[in-house]
Amino acid sequence: MSSLVERDLRVNWHPCTQMADHQDFPPLVVTSARGVWLHLENGGRLLDGISSWWVNLFGHCHPRLLRVLADQASRLDHCMFASLTHPWAVELSERLTALSGLHRVFYADNGSSAVELAMKMAYHYQVNLGHPERKLFAHLSGSYHGETLGALSVGDLGLYGEPYRGITRRNLRLEGPNCVDCSYGGTRSFCSLECLKRDVATLEAAAPEVCAVIVEPLVQGAAGMRMYPAGYFRGLREAAGRLGILFIDDEIAMGFGRTGRIFAYQHAGVVPDLVCLSKGITGGMMPFSAVLATEGIYQAFYGGGLERAFLHSHSYCGNPLGCALGIEVLKMLEDMEVTALVGRLGDRLVDLMERYFRPFRYTWDIRSLGLVGAVELRRPDGSLLPPQMRLGRQIGLECMRRGVLLRPLGDVIYFLPPYVIGEDELELMVRTACQAAERVLEGADL
Repeated sequence: MSSLVERDLRVNWHPCTQMADHQDFPPLVVTSARGVWLHLENGGRLLDGISSWWVNLFGHCHPRLLRVLADQASRLDHCMFASLTHPWAVELSERLTALSGLHRVFYADNGSSAVELAMKMAYHYQVNLGHPERKLFAHLSGSYHGETLGALSVGDLGLYGEPYRGITRRNLRLEGPNCVDCSYGGTRSFCSLECLKRDVATLEAAAPEVCAVIVEPLVQGAAGMRMYPAGYFRGLREAAGRLGILFIDDEIAMGFGRTGRIFAYQHAGVVPDLVCLSKGITGGMMPFSAVLATEGIYQAFYGGGLERAFLHSHSYCGNPLGCALGIEVLKMLEDMEVTALVGRLGDRLVDLMERYFRPFRYTWDIRSLGLVGAVELRRPDGSLLPPQMRLGRQIGLECMRRGVLLRPLGDVIYFLPPYVIGEDELELMVRTACQAAERVLEGADL
């Protein structure tokens, strides 16, 4: 164990980690990064197959983003965004509204902050319209919207939220789609959206108490890259609008081209009332987020004194560094023709997952959307792998030993690489994951 790791473990508490696990596998020390590669203190390197928790769009230390960051820091590092504005916030908001079909932008600090902001805005909107009784937020089973208390109250993943149920409020849980184990016998090629009819009925029954629906668009990330049809998203959005319920689209993970569209909701051909953005908005260079809103929501707060105003704030709201990076990210998405690029890389990713994982007897499901791929592992008879064995974690560690950074979600291996990954690197990533899964599962007592 290096001296730096020893120092780390004496003082640091790492996220989403049982720290006792580091007794067996200490954290690896990253000293630099370029492109899809993280370079390690020990002379090795890791292929970043998950974009460092889904934030890195164009590879690490991209020269265009480095130039923008340095130039902006020399001009204007930060100024408060109350009573002041600056050119970079104006330009980024103009670009975001033009791309999204929404009309107003409210800036925040990170993904969870954006979700909290959208929830507060949605409820306050209902209050301003004279409906303070609309206090519930509807969310899907398997949902994940962040780690702060409000965000956890619309989450449905026990490991993240259950310890805090005593200090978070219960909301309205919709069963949601489950296309791997469809209760109605549907398949991805044939789906009558019976789950939508069921969930709309639940929503209709509770509608007088429901403020907003919050949904991850087409891919529920932390639930294991659970993917569902655009028709479900579209139908739920239309039902919410009919019932006077706001529709919050959480694009934090899937925005900025991941699914083959700039925003994932665009696959469904509808526009949400509120859209949460973060992660890739700065290309992975720094924390930053935004909530996009319709003009109708904005007007519900306009005038009438402070009682009707939206007084939410963050110290770094509208930070010029984040705004400048966001502008450059949007330019790069256009210059690199990212939607077409993601389509080509996504097709290649599917081919590789099929080639390497389909013959593997523990492969239960292979799914993808854009440059998001997932392989779900089960026993050959379809029964779940024993959770107490934490086989997904073991596979992730084996991948790291072999030079690829992956972090399976339970028993789902997923791939979410930067857009600059080459085809050889793409194959290395998938092949290594399959080899790691074979080593761990074939050696386990299943």
